[in-house]
This record gives sequence, structure tokens and C-alpha cells, in this order.
Amino acid sequence: MPVVIATSVGELFAGSILGKMHARLDLIPGLIILVPAIMGLRGNIGAALGSRLSASLHLGIIGKKFAFNRFNLHNAGAGFSLSITISIVIGILSKVACQLFGLPSIPLVNLLLIAILASVMASTMLIPTTVALTYFAYNKNLDPDNIVAPIIGMVGDVITVFVVFIAADIVLRMKIDDSAAYLLMPVIPLIVRKLPARYRLLEILRQSLPVLVLCTVFGVIAGVFLHWQYEKFLLIPGLLILIPQIIAKAGSIGGIFGARFSTGLHLGYLKPFCINDYVIKNFMGGLALAFLISPIVAVITKFGADLFRIPLVPFIPLLLINFFAIVIITLIVFVLDFVTASLSYHIQLDPSNSVIPLVTSLGDIIGTVILVLAISMFI
Repeated sequence: MPVVIATSVGELFAGSILGKMHARLDLIPGLIILVPAIMGLRGNIGAALGSRLSASLHLGIIGKKFAFNRFNLHNAGAGFSLSITISIVIGILSKVACQLFGLPSIPLVNLLLIAILASVMASTMLIPTTVALTYFAYNKNLDPDNIVAPIIGMVGDVITVFVVFIAADIVLRMKIDDSAAYLLMPVIPLIVRKLPARYRLLEILRQSLPVLVLCTVFGVIAGVFLHWQYEKFLLIPGLLILIPQIIAKAGSIGGIFGARFSTGLHLGYLKPFCINDYVIKNFMGGLALAFLISPIVAVITKFGADLFRIPLVPFIPLLLINFFAIVIITLIVFVLDFVTASLSYHIQLDPSNSVIPLVTSLGDIIGTVILVLAISMFI
């Protein structure tokens, strides 16, 4: 509970940046599609890395004290390389989505460069933070599964929203069009050759392609839906504050229970597709968390809108939007966590590598759709 409240305060800044930058979003067609997809890096990279480290600490595979050993370096290196890979897929699919749905967009090369630059800047800060937080929590006798996913989700969202606008400013100042992209193509093999074989693009794609592409598609779909419904947010800019708040709750709650189920399966607390006392207690805890956190998120959102002088709806509709969205999202992602963790373990895949990326990426869509539905219902 304290962690989720703290992350809600952090998400306020991410949402406030979006609220303040609504004019910039309107001037850079297609940029808003990148936001949910790149925010998904917190699950695909940070939370999944934290879950792997947490499970390894619980199982005694690695020691309690951090060391620059092969295990830690390989996990951090793979996470950074994967972020670059995801950003390339995000940029391409964002442009394809704009063309497919007839949405305005800046040139492909600009979308690609913004996605890559934003992902590199975000991962440079996010990956060391994830490793440090996981070891810190474990050594303070706290379960990293309860802490790492929501905190990294919040930190990732604040960093991501901030660096997306920085990356957009840098790239658009360069005034590169699609024809100039051909001049950049010879640079790609040079970059790939400098990466260790274990972390090269093709090797990562071969190992992670199904989950990677599926997660990216989910993120882009969330962005397209957000683009399609953008007029609702443009009329009341304060509603943009809710985008990171609600999407983050889907990712945070999904990440918590995804990590707990992953560790529980490894330690034998539960068996695939078996609803036992462990699952029921986790469900009751998740539902209680949703009920308790909803009004707090509403208060924090209202405070942020007033603080930054961003127009927002009255408090009662805001409270109803938050309560409906967070409770429904909690129910959906809990079921998704249980099913995907059980399925992954059943087919002998590490749930730490698949559950959190899939559920947090699905959470981007679920959070976006439920948020728009709640706004339509109560405004």
C-alpha cells in the first residue's frame, strides 16, 4: 500500500508533463502513439529484470550482496539490448498503424529515431535502478516482488514521458526526412558488430521474438486507441494526467502479482492452473488494494491538476472514473497473471521472462480502453 501510494505521486508528474505538453502532442502527429508503447518498456525490461533477480535471490542462485558477476552483467546487458530492439519495432509499427488507420504522422525515420533515443535514455537510468532496488529490498527483508514492479513502473513512466519529449525535440531539430534514412542504414551494421554475440539484435530477436512483437503490438494498439480518442483529452487537458496513473496501475498491479506467481511457482507455493489458498489470499489482497488506492489516486490527480493549473473535471466524476477503472483493471490483470504464469510454467518457460511483459503490455491496452470507457460513463 505505501509503495503504490508513493508511485501514484510519481505518476502525477508523468501525467502533468503530458497535460502541460498537450499542445506539443498536437503539433507532432503520431507522437502520442509512441507514449504507451515506450512506457511498456517498464514491464518488458525493468519489471521483468527485477522479477528474474528476485526469483534468483529467493532460490539462492545469487548471493544477497550485489557483485559484477556474469549473471548480473548478462541480465543488465540483455535488458539494454532488448530496449533498443523494442524501440525499433515500436517505431516501425507506429508508422504502419498511422498509415493503416489513416492517422497523421511525422516521417518514419523521425519516429524511429525518437523511439530509439528515448528508449536508450530511459534504459540507461532504468536498468541500474532496477538492479539496485531489487538488492536493496531483499537485504532489508522486504519481498522485491511486492516493491520492484510498481516502483520501476512509476520511475519508468516519469522517465519515459520526460525523455520522449526530449528525444522529439532533438530529432525534429535535426530536420531529417525519410530520404535521409538511407544515409543512416550503413551505421546499423557497425553498431551491431560492436555488441557481444549474446546481445546482438538477431540473437535477441530469435530468443524473444514472439513475446517481443506481441507486447509491442499491444502497446501500439493502445497508442492508436489513445490517438483515436484524443479529442476527449484535448477538451479537458487534466484528463491526460490520468493516462500514466491508470496505465501504471494496470502495470503495477499486474507486475506485483505476475512476480508473486512466478516466485510462487518456482518455490512450490502453487501449481499451474490450481486455485489454492495462496491464490485466494493474493486475490483478496489485490481487490483490497484496488478499493483503497482508488480515492487516493483521485485526490492526488486533483491536487496535481490544481497545482499545475490544468483544467480538470469536478472531483466526484473524477473519483468515479478512478474507482471504476482501477477495480476493473485489477480483476482483469489478476486473472491474466494467473493464467499466463500457469501456462508459461506448464510449457517450461520462465514466467519471469513472459508473464510481466505480456500482462503489462496488455495492461496498456486494458488501462487505456477502461479509462476511456470510464470517462464516457461518468462525464
